[in-house]
This record gives sequence, C-alpha cells and structure tokens, in this order.
Amino acid sequence: MRPYRAVVGVLLAAIATLLVSCGGGPAAEAPTYTPEKITQLQNYVNRIEATRERLPELAKYIEKDNWINVDNFTHGPLGQLRSELTRLSNQLLPEDQEKAKFLTDDILGHLQNLDEASQARNYDSAIAQYGEFVDDFDAFFTLLPEGARQQAEETKEPSVYEMTTAIPDPEEVRAEPEDMVRAPVLLDGGSDEFQAEAEKLTPNDMNAAS
Repeated sequence: MRPYRAVVGVLLAAIATLLVSCGGGPAAEAPTYTPEKITQLQNYVNRIEATRERLPELAKYIEKDNWINVDNFTHGPLGQLRSELTRLSNQLLPEDQEKAKFLTDDILGHLQNLDEASQARNYDSAIAQYGEFVDDFDAFFTLLPEGARQQAEETKEPSVYEMTTAIPDPEEVRAEPEDMVRAPVLLDGGSDEFQAEAEKLTPNDMNAAS
C-alpha cells in the first residue's frame, strides 16, 4: 500500500510541475505588422490608392454614355487591378487575408459586369455595377494597415496615365430661325423645272450669280 501511495504522490508532483511550467510561460503574441512589412505594403497601397482616386473619372464617362472611354479606363488604369489586389491580399495578416481575397473576387466580378454592360451600352447596369464596385473597393481599404496607408499618402506622386481616346463632350447646336429650311430638300438632282431653268443659264449668268 505504501509503495502505491508513493507512486501516486510522485505522479501528482510531476503533473503539478508540468502545469506550473506551462501556465507560467509568456503568452503568445498576436501577429502584427513590423516596420519592414509596412514599408513593403506601402508600395502596393500607393498604386491602388492612386487608382481609387481616379474612379470618379469612370463615373463621368458612364454618366455621359462615353462607352469608348469606359472601355479604355477598365482596360487601362484598372487593367492591373487583379494582380495588384491579389499580391496585396497575400501580404496582409492571416486573419485579414481571407476577407481581402473575398472582397477581391467581388471587386473583379463587378468590374467584369461593368465591362459587359459597357459593351452592351447598358447605362442602368453599368452605373449599378460601378456603385457596387466602389463600395467593395472601399471595404477592401479598411483591411489595410493604417501605417502603410499613411506612408503611401506621404510618398504619393501624381498619376501620369492619360486616356488615349479623347472625345469632347457634345455641344447642343440649335438652328437659328434664319437657318431653318423653308423649301423641300432636292433629291436625285432636283425637280424637272429646276433642271430646265439651270440649262437656260449662260456662263455669264453663272459668273454673275457667284
């Protein structure tokens, strides 16, 4: 009986020692962004924020049914958006990566739908997809570390991208009263009466008329 109690006592002491050693250790620190990581992220953030600031241009083209420049914009300034968002998502903290990738899929889906609406010249669909595109884009930015966004703001450079197809806004031209046509438009060379009168004109008459 005594040997049994001795063994139990040794086991209890070992368990107590193990619990103390495990419970007394330092708590694991949650992952965070180091200054080096912030600097690395800043380059991605800088480019994406520059794109975000130009989105009102796209809205202007949609509002004016300027589908050529809508197409140029979605394939120009937004052409590299997939690769940039994907690379940036992979650099975020593990807890934010899944949310970022989910939003990236939504953003690119709206961009694809916007492109299809542009090809179909469908204003209602295009403006709706643009609105959802911007909302998801802004939601993506909330996942970015504040330090990277601040550094990007401090090092921001003006965009040098220019639209390749400049289409001036159409101006409404209204005819003045004296410019209104008051006689029937001549078709197929004009009426027989007009041709007969024209044949009677001499070269001197034509010079005098000019």
